[in-house]
Amino acid sequence: MAGSVSRTRLLLELKGKGICECEFARHMAPLTVGTLLRTVPIEGRAHRYEDQFIYFETGITIGTEKRKTDFKRGDMTFMIASGSICIFVKDISTSTNMNPIGKVITNLELIENSTSGDVLLLRKS
Repeated sequence: MAGSVSRTRLLLELKGKGICECEFARHMAPLTVGTLLRTVPIEGRAHRYEDQFIYFETGITIGTEKRKTDFKRGDMTFMIASGSICIFVKDISTSTNMNPIGKVITNLELIENSTSGDVLLLRKS
């Protein structure tokens, strides 16, 4: 369903290292996904949260929407507290509520092997 109204394919580039395909699903959090899609391209430095997820700040402020606390490897979320996009590298339950936005569908290993300070660029494909 790539290119449909509900799902949008994007590219997540780890600058100088490679590109992953990801997919945002509007039904997961329509306001959050809509705001992010209107804002791309979004670029930020990668940060690691323990061994659970990689995130990068967007500078966007969005409220809570369809929040979740259980995530699977490859899930993408929006962390309300920091205005960051998160990519989960393992299945976890967290105490932090996040808005689900989609998932990484190819080359997740690239993100898993990123280091703090790497530059991530989210853009339309």
